[in-house]
Amino acid sequence: MRVWYFAISLLCALMFASVAGAAPTRQSTESEDSPLRLRVEGGGWGDASPAKIEDVLYSVANALLSRFPNRLAAPVVITHTAGSPIAFYHRGPAGEYLVRLHASDERWHLYVFEFAHEFCHLLSNFDANIDGNPRRHNQWFEESLCEAASLYALDDLASKWANAPVESGLPGQSVKLRAFFNLLIGEEHRQLPPQVPPAAWLGANEGQLRGDPYQREKNDLVAKLLLPLFQGQPKRWEAIGYLNLDPADPGASLAEYLHHWHQRVPQEHKTFVAGVSKVFGVVLPAGVAVVPATAGQLENVSIAAAR
Repeated sequence: MRVWYFAISLLCALMFASVAGAAPTRQSTESEDSPLRLRVEGGGWGDASPAKIEDVLYSVANALLSRFPNRLAAPVVITHTAGSPIAFYHRGPAGEYLVRLHASDERWHLYVFEFAHEFCHLLSNFDANIDGNPRRHNQWFEESLCEAASLYALDDLASKWANAPVESGLPGQSVKLRAFFNLLIGEEHRQLPPQVPPAAWLGANEGQLRGDPYQREKNDLVAKLLLPLFQGQPKRWEAIGYLNLDPADPGASLAEYLHHWHQRVPQEHKTFVAGVSKVFGVVLPAGVAVVPATAGQLENVSIAAAR
């Protein structure tokens, strides 16, 4: 059970009283090439209607990716849980992806936070090469990426909803998303110790993370390091669709894992993956560019991490 999640949920419930209002107008991501379908089913959602929840979740999906891999042609069915949010490895009877969220009522910031994380897992081929044992040595990296997806979605939608028409009710929700984002990003455990670069921190913590990928405070810190590489660059989220595809990935070293990722991504994402690798001091094979696609992006990460 993710105790950390319930602590955040309780804090948010105290900070943000639910306010009835219009949910985002759905911007369908469906197309002939990528027919993403989200279905919110069952009860437990409190005052929020399934239709409004679907609108919010489509907004999260749009924030992360402009187009979707064909492997998500199967529907994503979302139900409520009294436990922790989860994306199941197994599929439903019709091949649908199964996701459970803990959020309820019209606390849209929690729906955004939770679904972005679980949706990221679906996109990252999290159910590939598990061989009956879902734990991988580099699963901590995927968990950290998905936490970065949650932060990214909160930040992105807070900005977009702030500019929505007043009558939609979204500017008020934007304030809640921004406050939640600021609360999370400012948490003490997400800050690197002074003068400790990311690679040095990883060297001291990677062994523990490989043994237990659900060390949330460490995942959160890595997520904050990765977030600047995605901000303003939603297309980069497409690169996670090429993770976890090498049969050797479950037992690979981090360097091998990132190298496999770099080999599989399209050319347009190779400099980005190389930039991610450089954050953690991973040297890719000779001839691989290691300059992030956005000039100064990696430098900004290092400066922020040292604060």
